[in-house]
Amino acid sequence: MGNSSASLSLPSLTTHIVTKSGSVFRLSYFDLVDHIILLRQVVVHPEMIEKGDKLNYFIKDYCHRMSNNQMMSKYRQSELPWEIDWIWHVHRLHPINYYNDCIKQIPNNIFIDKRIQKLTIDEYHKFDYSNSEKRINNQITFVPSFDLGKAVLSQRDFLDKFQQHELYTFDLRNMSPMKFREIVENYILFMKLARKNTIIVPTFDIDLMWHTHMRYPLNYFQFSKQLCGFLLNHDDSITPQVLNDAYKDTAERWKTAYQSEYGHNVDRNCFRNSMNSIHCTITHDSIVKKQSSHGSYTGCGGFWSSESEVGNSNSCGSSCGSSCGGD
Repeated sequence: MGNSSASLSLPSLTTHIVTKSGSVFRLSYFDLVDHIILLRQVVVHPEMIEKGDKLNYFIKDYCHRMSNNQMMSKYRQSELPWEIDWIWHVHRLHPINYYNDCIKQIPNNIFIDKRIQKLTIDEYHKFDYSNSEKRINNQITFVPSFDLGKAVLSQRDFLDKFQQHELYTFDLRNMSPMKFREIVENYILFMKLARKNTIIVPTFDIDLMWHTHMRYPLNYFQFSKQLCGFLLNHDDSITPQVLNDAYKDTAERWKTAYQSEYGHNVDRNCFRNSMNSIHCTITHDSIVKKQSSHGSYTGCGGFWSSESEVGNSNSCGSSCGSSCGGD
């Protein structure tokens, strides 16, 4: 599946979004690759989405690292085993909880942001669970504000859909600029539909990009506030019937707003008009760049003015569309 070689010649595809306030956000294909590599690894290790001692151990290890400020620096993140990155990933899929957990429990109100990309599985630190101590003796003071184990298990449906998607086996070196542009633009149009006190449900393609963006929480928080006017929350605990109804409503709103069936690409003129209506401009850059086996620092993240703004945001209870994703 193209995720274990020492190096990859990946297309360097980057979308720049400039909002009416002049803020600039970047969404990179490398960010998406970093996410896909992790998902592929989880799929072939189903014990990380099943109840058991191994999952419990890594949740405890993650909380231990957060308690002791062992997740903050680029170096620390470069040393993470993929199992810890997976637990951290699921925590970030609950952006409001993640923000509050960081500023309320980590000394000096430090917010832990993602600072590094890993573009092959070989870049992850190897961890031999069979030889590890089953108990972490140091005191753990970091306790997520929701059931992190249950949240991990809830990702099984998303991963089932991922295995049926073309990107599960896709050669990541072959992503075309047009295809990546469509993925990003559909995600932006989805975010533009968000309204307070209204559930919106993405297609799987949009949800994959949404999850990718939430892996960089500082960037996601600021982007959401700029585009939606508030922090768009992500909720994967909504009941199937509510999800189904909300998905139908989202599809109808998409068709009305963009004159296109949900899950299909929007006409270029309609997209430009939609962006002009919110004074937002989009540019796409693409080159081919050979990536080494060493961690690459992300071009996504860091566009953040004030951490305190997040705590005052009104959230919209949106769902993870993996429970009823589209095409």
